Amino acid sequence: MTAIGATTADFDSFYRTHHSDMHRFVLHFVQDATLADELTQDTFLNAFEAWTGFRGDAPERIWLLRIARNVCLDYLRSPRARARRTASLEESQEQGREPGGDADAIAGKEPPLTVEQSVRQREMTDCVQQFVLSLPETLRTPLILHDMEDLTNAEIAGVLGCSLPAAKMRLHRARAALRQMMDERCDLFNDERNVLSCLPAPPGSGVDADLVRS
Repeated sequence: MTAIGATTADFDSFYRTHHSDMHRFVLHFVQDATLADELTQDTFLNAFEAWTGFRGDAPERIWLLRIARNVCLDYLRSPRARARRTASLEESQEQGREPGGDADAIAGKEPPLTVEQSVRQREMTDCVQQFVLSLPETLRTPLILHDMEDLTNAEIAGVLGCSLPAAKMRLHRARAALRQMMDERCDLFNDERNVLSCLPAPPGSGVDADLVRS
């Protein structure tokens, strides 16, 4: 469907069709439900403003994901986001939390999932989510789009506005960077739900890289 001659009713249907997917994507991006609600609404406001100019050159979902990504990037570059990150860091320091720490985690008996499998989980412990979030946006977004949103490499290229080889390279680099962070900072295990969890690695210890590689 294109938006040529589209009506408000058309957009209402468009909103109902895509709202859940956009909210999930934004939530993966910012890891805050209240903020995700706000940015998802901003996404659809921007989409509504551009609605009459959308001529179906890309699938609706890809077009909307481009807008959602730009909304998230605008937020992350804003003074508000910087203040939020500073406050979160100060809170963590005051509480003496280690990155990737989980005081309630107990090592499970099953072998850890691979990194690729762990990212596909709809639920992950906070530490793994924070590793994903700490990736540069150019790497984080293709990882989210491919492994959480099930987009093809070609669709990712469409969202990012880059070539197919560039999209594939970014995804490869994202997985390599995530593996390295998890190797260096965590002892990995599956909890009782078979969800990838981690404990801070003891100082000076190395984690067997084979545990988190395919």
